[in-house]
Amino acid sequence: MTAPVSQPLETAERVETDVVVVGGGPTGLAAAHFLAGHGIRTVVLEQRPEPSGHPRATVINSRTMELLRHLGIDAEVRSAGVPLQNTARITWCTELAGTELAGLDIIASADALMERAVNSPVLPVICSQNRVEALLVERLPENARVIRGVKAEELTVTPTGVRVTTGGETPAVVEARYAVLAEGLHGSLRETVGLRRTAATPLGRLLDIHFSADLSPWTAGRESALYWVLNDTVRGVLVTVDPVRGEWLLEIPALTPEEEHTYFEREVDHHKLIEAAIGESRDAIEGLRIHSVRNWVMGSTGLESWRSADGRVLAAGDAAHTFPPTGGFGMNTGIQDAHNLAWKLAAVLRGGAPDTLLDSYERERRPVAEFNARHSEINALQKRALLQSDADREKFARNIEEHRPHFDFEGQTLGFTYAPGPGEPVVQDVVTYRPTAEAGHRAPHAWLDRAGDRISTTDLSRTGFALLTGAEGADWEQVAKEDPTFMGLPLTAAVITADGPRLRDVGGAFADIYALKGTEAVLVRPDGHVLARLPGVAPQKELRQAADRTVDGGPVPARAEELS
Repeated sequence: MTAPVSQPLETAERVETDVVVVGGGPTGLAAAHFLAGHGIRTVVLEQRPEPSGHPRATVINSRTMELLRHLGIDAEVRSAGVPLQNTARITWCTELAGTELAGLDIIASADALMERAVNSPVLPVICSQNRVEALLVERLPENARVIRGVKAEELTVTPTGVRVTTGGETPAVVEARYAVLAEGLHGSLRETVGLRRTAATPLGRLLDIHFSADLSPWTAGRESALYWVLNDTVRGVLVTVDPVRGEWLLEIPALTPEEEHTYFEREVDHHKLIEAAIGESRDAIEGLRIHSVRNWVMGSTGLESWRSADGRVLAAGDAAHTFPPTGGFGMNTGIQDAHNLAWKLAAVLRGGAPDTLLDSYERERRPVAEFNARHSEINALQKRALLQSDADREKFARNIEEHRPHFDFEGQTLGFTYAPGPGEPVVQDVVTYRPTAEAGHRAPHAWLDRAGDRISTTDLSRTGFALLTGAEGADWEQVAKEDPTFMGLPLTAAVITADGPRLRDVGGAFADIYALKGTEAVLVRPDGHVLARLPGVAPQKELRQAADRTVDGGPVPARAEELS
């Protein structure tokens, strides 16, 4: 389908597509991109006529940046935001212009930056959610379409899929094989298809003030992602959105019933709160202007099931789970949900896998979302205790390192697995990432040289499955040539050697991390996670068994010798 994006609906328009996505936030738009990359026609229905101007989420972690790199928009996202290495510090102070209580460096030196850079071809970035949305819409592929300003009011199952009916003056009907609900926390369609919400006890309400001002007189030389302020008037955090353009968020949690009354039950002078956080009068703050204010309940929600009983409707992003903002995993988790789901929908729609493959989506993503929720809740409770404590400089400086997992989470970002061992968590270490090419883990990054171009191992499975092997595994290339599809999606083989004519292992990182033996190959899925390690003794049989175990829901073997 090649209709322009954001096209207005004609009266009683009927649209046929492969997948209909309800919700045009980052998760829904990312789903459309990923599906389109596999040749799947997608229509996104979005109630808002244009993206929200409120920043909401701001941190794009390195795993999500890898996915945006695959979409070809990582450079635009980086230029629209702020490189995290330029603001890789957390500061605590009485006011922005007041006494500094403590600081925590996430990337403390050039050496630390280099250590972080070896884990991924891209680094994290601060870029607000509304800017990411705009870029995703701008770069939408031809076989995806966004229809704005329509509310999806009814979703029904048909003999061949689903039908979504929109309301308003120009109603439309969208017929599709599957529906992805990315409608956010307050969407109305989940309950109608039997997807029932669950919710943990709320952790309080948060006041969010989006404003512009030149704060450089007080931030120059100590640029930070977050400035926590603790004084008698405000206990909250100044969030860096774009210091060059002078764009900020002031987030203030209501920590007591009195603060609930102060912030939410009577008129509030939001300018006064900004003045108290900065520690200067309005006249001394150049260019101060408030853009928007919102308040919302901070807590975790989920669903009893992420897939409807008929199998045609699946939930993703905030429609499936929400977390407290403490950790910045909400938008990142949603985009990664979409990445996991897209290749599975494509495999089913292209006839390469049975519908039961879609059951693995919740089986894999729910534990990751639940871990992120628990960690965010722990962060929120620690933050509450910190904000309620006395602003004692010596105490802050002495105890600040214990808060590192709240802000420094490379292990959680890159190290989660879809195949934990019995009793093991999906994340072994929140802070430290230890690359491994075992089944279930993200296939680690290593730089390769291809005819003078530098590429990453994470690029090799961008559009399908990839077999990564060493010099003794050259026969895998012939296997992929003889049958260039796997589960309905493209299959390629990459022979990576120290001095190979096509793919050269730059610096030996690939050999060290992947630790391949003889004819062994690592089979990487289209979402960049390792499906299996295959010994290469009976290649076709090994591939077939790996596919069968994936579809049947059994554990994918962690080692090649477990295949039988």
